[in-house]
Amino acid sequence: MTHGVIDTYTPEARGQEERLQPPPPIQRRSRPGSGRRIPHLLGALIALISLLPLAWLIVFGIREADVAILPVLSSASTLWITLRSLGLALGVAVLAVAIALPVAWLSHATDLPGRRAFRWLAVLPLAVPSYISSFVVVALLGTSGPLRGAAASLGLQLPDVYGSFGVVLSLLFMFPLALLPLQAVLEQIDARQWEAARGFGSRPWAAFRRVLWPQLRAPAANGGLLVALYVLSDFGAVSLLRYPTLSYVIYLRYQSPFGRTESIGYALILVVLVGLLFALHRWAAGKATPPSRASAPRPWPTLHLGRWRWPSTVWMSLVVALGVLLPVGVTTGWLIRGKLLGAPTFSIAGATAWTFGLGLAAALLITLVSILPALLARSGSARVARMIRLASHSGYALPGIVVALALVFFATRVALPLYQTLPMLLVAYAIRFLPLAIQNVDAGLERQSTRLDDAARSLGRKPWQVWAQVTLPAAGPSIIAAAMAVFLATIKELPATLLLAPLNTHTLATRIWGWTAEAYFAAAAAPSLVLVGLAFALLVLRPDSRRSSS
Repeated sequence: MTHGVIDTYTPEARGQEERLQPPPPIQRRSRPGSGRRIPHLLGALIALISLLPLAWLIVFGIREADVAILPVLSSASTLWITLRSLGLALGVAVLAVAIALPVAWLSHATDLPGRRAFRWLAVLPLAVPSYISSFVVVALLGTSGPLRGAAASLGLQLPDVYGSFGVVLSLLFMFPLALLPLQAVLEQIDARQWEAARGFGSRPWAAFRRVLWPQLRAPAANGGLLVALYVLSDFGAVSLLRYPTLSYVIYLRYQSPFGRTESIGYALILVVLVGLLFALHRWAAGKATPPSRASAPRPWPTLHLGRWRWPSTVWMSLVVALGVLLPVGVTTGWLIRGKLLGAPTFSIAGATAWTFGLGLAAALLITLVSILPALLARSGSARVARMIRLASHSGYALPGIVVALALVFFATRVALPLYQTLPMLLVAYAIRFLPLAIQNVDAGLERQSTRLDDAARSLGRKPWQVWAQVTLPAAGPSIIAAAMAVFLATIKELPATLLLAPLNTHTLATRIWGWTAEAYFAAAAAPSLVLVGLAFALLVLRPDSRRSSS
């Protein structure tokens, strides 16, 4: 008895309560921090490698400013080349967003016939790299092209394809880069906002402008930035159409025995333009308004197009036809034409094998590396994971020719045995495409609850066993999507492969670029069909494509 209260807590009751208590945490004898030291060191190494091209450019440019920067800045043509590059990037970005916005809206919220099929068909032009789209543009609108001849018969004078006209048409194939962010946000927006605005009497355009556009402005700006960065870094279209942008001038200076060092100066200007694009992106995005998500998936109400239904169908069909059917049709036509005329044929077996081999090697390597920051963030090392992500995005933002040029100068001056070797080429791919894999892997792991990990740890599993047996298998679809994204980007990559591949190593991309530059259109047709067909298959089979079309 205590303070006049009868103690009824008997030994039997005490024993029953002890049996109901959860087991004590498992005590693991290990040195403090010993389990994280190696992952942290690997993370620091990944960050340093990602920052290597930018750091080397800055250090080398400052040290060799009198021969690398001053001649470039004093050249009268530098300003015009810079303005031409920036204007091309902004112009194509604006046009791409102007195409992507109605495509996204029509395929999500209207009674457009076959809108679900159009939703993923409109993404397929991403499979067409710029050196193939420029081949298509030249074949149709060149001096002997059928469209130019048809226009001349009607009394129309088309602009010269070897200029801004042809380059813009070639690069507009990348408009799905602006479409994908818009599609993702439209899937998340609560459709009841639209219904409420329409219920209060707002017309469709007013409801879109007041309710939806504030939520779509940021993803539209994000898509425009992706397109602008792609255009600024493009080498295939501008080199084949002889349009002097910074990326093309960098390659010409590098190939010149007397201007190789000046290419560093032009590369630094290109880096400055990348920073300017990010600043313009922040202004264009404005104050971000996150999409208001519904508590449960809710289909969009069908907006009846009325008299605009069939014009909208024609518009969507035209977008898909020009982006998908036209490249396949033109390349197939040139292949048949070459066979009928007895044009010489070249074997592409070796180039196909190298393309597959490099794509698989890069996909495996980069996907494995991308798992590390996600696991570090999941295990409590969020700061290290954030460092890896930020460093990797600096490499992705740099144009491919800038990354390749920096690694060429680094290898020839510091690590000569690595110059023009497969390890150096894979490092370049990793610097360029690591964020693609990180983004997909992070998306898969963020959806997983940590309770499964805690349960596995309580059963005595070590951290690496939890990752191998619980965490990574559950994220399998995201890891596969990451590998597919890296594979697709690698097989299309051109400037890094041109500058860093071992001697006598040819991929489908380099073969297409070389034969198209020499006007061997019939020879370039076969590798173009193989590359585009492979890219189409990857885009169709990607995990999110099946979800979007269902």
